[in-house]
Amino acid sequence: MADQGHGAPAVALHVCTRYQRGGSERRVQDSIRALPHLRHHLVVGADSDADLARRQTGAERVWVLPTLVRPLAPRRDLAALVALRRLVRTGGYSLVVTHQSKAGVLARSAAAATGGPPSVHSLSMASFGPGYGRAENWVFSRVERFLGRRTAAFCVVGADLAGRFAAVGVPGDRLHVVRSGVPLPASLPPRETARRLLDERHGTVPGRRLVCYVGSLEPRKNPLLLAQLLRRLHDRMSEPPDLLVLGDGPERDRLVAELDALGLEGHAVLTGHLSDPQQVHDALRGCDVTVLLSETEGLPQALVQSAAAGTPFVAFDVEGVRELLALGARGAAVPLGRLDAVADAVVQQLTAAQDGEPVADLSSWSPDAIEASYRSVVERVLGVHLPVAEPAANFVVDIPSRVRT
Repeated sequence: MADQGHGAPAVALHVCTRYQRGGSERRVQDSIRALPHLRHHLVVGADSDADLARRQTGAERVWVLPTLVRPLAPRRDLAALVALRRLVRTGGYSLVVTHQSKAGVLARSAAAATGGPPSVHSLSMASFGPGYGRAENWVFSRVERFLGRRTAAFCVVGADLAGRFAAVGVPGDRLHVVRSGVPLPASLPPRETARRLLDERHGTVPGRRLVCYVGSLEPRKNPLLLAQLLRRLHDRMSEPPDLLVLGDGPERDRLVAELDALGLEGHAVLTGHLSDPQQVHDALRGCDVTVLLSETEGLPQALVQSAAAGTPFVAFDVEGVRELLALGARGAAVPLGRLDAVADAVVQQLTAAQDGEPVADLSSWSPDAIEASYRSVVERVLGVHLPVAEPAANFVVDIPSRVRT
């Protein structure tokens, strides 16, 4: 199965709803990197940066499927399903690997309908559960129950997320925890040094405590609550902290306006996206506490980075938070939507005496561990042994830029 006639390597088809910059895109990169003895083709949805996908994944072929979109769009969804069925049926693929919810539903359905290759669904969060509406929960939990028995394996970012899928009827022996790769620091500077770097690079005020947020400024992450949280901290503390925001997104201007409206314009620094991982490490190391106010997650990568920096966090009690605490991270999980409880927990972290550095076991996030996990899952699915080796350079081919439907 690992070879396709005359010694040619088998080909895996990856399908991703949207390829931009984020955790699920990193999983595409990780899964391809883990399987150098397979050839890899990648189909991405309409709202994708195909050039970025080519550069980051090294896939042999990358196509944009214009009818593959994130929102529910029955006509386009049907057209995407037809195109994917045709591609799976004629492409000679040995494996279909899906990433993100819409691609997961359509491409796995296409593979099952054609009686084609086995499918593996790699995901960093669920499309149902807390944070979703009643209709979404009803539909997607039943869709995953149906497709779960037609999916050879699931690669999920954490044990909490695996439990959510098992609870709706996905067979437990098909659920495998495979972490999402995230840059982690090789070493940590003293906190005083990291804080000085923060003040020099981003203009934070020396001596003021810092609450940090890392991530995209998009509605799902509830970034506007950061302003409300900061206001509550200023109302109850004699020496309140400032806010440091590492990230960018569509809610940036609204967050700035909310900070101004609450009289906090001089107490927040928004750096925008930091492309250098070391600067993110230094910032987290120099801050006093990290906050995350999402209502749905799989396993928050920002909190993994915070734990690696030895910085405590406070987050709504979404999937993955208690998993990190159990691994030795310092912090608190508070009930969903309880901003008052978040403020209480942040005050406690800012004022409590910390005994030494927290040491969390993050070994399963190492690149070697992630690659080994993906390889193990695919070996089970294909029934072959895939040796560990450096990937060969992809040959250059002239390929179409778009899949026609």
